[in-house]
Amino acid sequence: MSGLDRDRLGIVRVRRYFEMDRRQLLKGAAAFGAAALVGRALPAQAATKLNFVGWEGYDTFLEADDFVKNKGAELQKSYISSADEVITKLRLGSGQVDICTPYFIHDDFLANDGLLEPLDLDKLPNFKGIHPTIRAMTEGNMSEGGKWYACPMTYGAICMVYNADKVAAPTSWTDMLKDEVKGKVAITADYPGNLFAWAKVTGAAKPNGMTKDELAKTVKALVDLKKNHLRTIAPSYGDLINMLASGEVVMAQGWEPVSVWVGDKANIKVAYPKEKSMGFIEGYAIGKGSANIDLAHEIINNALSVDGQLAGAEANSMPVVTSDAMAKASDANKALYNYDKLDDYFNVKTEVVPMYPLEADGTHATWDDYQAAWETVMKS
Repeated sequence: MSGLDRDRLGIVRVRRYFEMDRRQLLKGAAAFGAAALVGRALPAQAATKLNFVGWEGYDTFLEADDFVKNKGAELQKSYISSADEVITKLRLGSGQVDICTPYFIHDDFLANDGLLEPLDLDKLPNFKGIHPTIRAMTEGNMSEGGKWYACPMTYGAICMVYNADKVAAPTSWTDMLKDEVKGKVAITADYPGNLFAWAKVTGAAKPNGMTKDELAKTVKALVDLKKNHLRTIAPSYGDLINMLASGEVVMAQGWEPVSVWVGDKANIKVAYPKEKSMGFIEGYAIGKGSANIDLAHEIINNALSVDGQLAGAEANSMPVVTSDAMAKASDANKALYNYDKLDDYFNVKTEVVPMYPLEADGTHATWDDYQAAWETVMKS
């Protein structure tokens, strides 16, 4: 599928995980106000209408085989542009959110805040088909007290992409600093992924728990990258895809589907640098107090069926999470995600980090500090 096609689908957004600060995360809806809602207002609850709040494209897993339509139901969709919008809408009325896609490191505090329904696994028979590695990677965040509050449905990494006809496969994030690619390198505005990568380059032991000195070193490295090596910081994956397709950019920080979305305009491949890439795992959850809990379970279960997984994967060039779907995925999908080596993916190529510190301890940077750090990079 071409980059232009992906633009029309709207999936080529930059994956922004956080925009709210510590006070907003901790204090809830009072910190936001009604003006904080992004996009159209959620429609009134109706027996056959379910409100979906999540990334555009993730609804394709749910709606595979016209399942929702055949149940006499309809998803009323509020697409997000950053993961914190899910938190906002849950806090402003969790009962109005029937199915959502919170970022998985948020799940535990959303559950503890009473904003998510515990999932009834008896109503999700396809849950048992989730690959053991995926389940193990998510259990610490998606479950609390023996109950699951979200279920994984896809995953990915903020990795490197490159034009294999123009440059050799990069093996390190520092390959972006080489003279031969100067002015032909790009990153997106995915600042958690960029802070992770360059924290690794500068030697921080825990990119999600840096000291203030380590964060300062990371900012210095990113400022040098921006001022002396980058062509641009792409505001979206659509922009990045166009630059890769035209040859303006030959190496970039990206996301696995980008290599497919460029199509035949350029020979774009994926690389995982030795310092690792920031991994993420996406899931579905149900807002506390939803009037459609049973139907929401049925629809989420469809997303975990083989047909649901494959439909979503093919529509979005994303990986699947169930063992049966992995076995039946297309050759192209298997080649991109190599399901036979999931342990390697999650332990060698990527690192799925826990939540960043929200409260100051005098030593470590808080999430407010991380956001301020990125602003420093952007203003440099």
